[in-house]
Amino acid sequence: MGYSANGQQAQPTQPLAPQGNFNVNNAAAGGLQQAMTGTQQAMQGPNIGQFMNPYQEMVTGGTMRDMERQRQMQMNNIGASASAAGAFGGSRHGVAEAQTNEGFARQGAQAFGQLQNQGFNQALGAAQNQQGIQMGGAAQMGQLGNQAFNTGQTINNNQMRDGLMQQGMQQSLIDAAQNQFQQYANAPMQSLGAPMAAIGSIPSNGGSTTTSQNNPGVFDYLGLAGGLFASDSRLKTDVERIGSHGGVNFYKWAWNEIGKKVADMSQPTVGVMADELQKTHPHLVVRFDDGFLRVNYRGLSDELMGAGV
Repeated sequence: MGYSANGQQAQPTQPLAPQGNFNVNNAAAGGLQQAMTGTQQAMQGPNIGQFMNPYQEMVTGGTMRDMERQRQMQMNNIGASASAAGAFGGSRHGVAEAQTNEGFARQGAQAFGQLQNQGFNQALGAAQNQQGIQMGGAAQMGQLGNQAFNTGQTINNNQMRDGLMQQGMQQSLIDAAQNQFQQYANAPMQSLGAPMAAIGSIPSNGGSTTTSQNNPGVFDYLGLAGGLFASDSRLKTDVERIGSHGGVNFYKWAWNEIGKKVADMSQPTVGVMADELQKTHPHLVVRFDDGFLRVNYRGLSDELMGAGV
């Protein structure tokens, strides 16, 4: 875990999600659903009526209306001839009309049957063609849905693999930090020697100090994540001063209830008071958005060691 230039705690890197609004899992489910719906509709059989009805209206109906007009015209001609011969309404007139009506009826029935048969065959062919198109479309939607499902599985597997790799690296850092902290936790903490050894300086007799090798300890551990750790007095309880070094007081403490929520529970409960250090080393103290102060322990260690204290 790192920190930005302004002292804000950086967030852990998260696995990248697919970009854009396209969701392959939703696409797979939608494609399969459409494929099932289209297949079910196609399996119900071709809808001949939607093709037969327009044919009957436009072709069969038009033909029968034309024949009826011709019959009416023929009947008018027969009536006119009968009137001219003075036989209108007579038996010969009636026989002529009857024969004409019979002829048109026979012709109309024959034409109607042929047109209906022709119309049915055309409607059946069109309906079967539409059924084939629906079946093909449903199959294509099923293939696309399956492809989307496979793509989604690949993305999920890649994300899982990347997440496990990232988790492994983070666990390695945590294990290294815990091992280093364990070395410090086993050392004596009842005197000033503990925090002084943490920054690599050991006090000598008479209160003066000498610089020695930097041994692993609290500052090394806190510095692993960038050096900024909670040290606000409002987060602590049972505070006990254990000494000073280079004009900086060192304490040990326990976290109060607020501190247990704000502070990193893995950090040592030995260090400085941020409120106190802010007066002498304000550049090493940062106030986070939660209102609590953090101390740059790495910077403090560098300054104390660099000053030869």
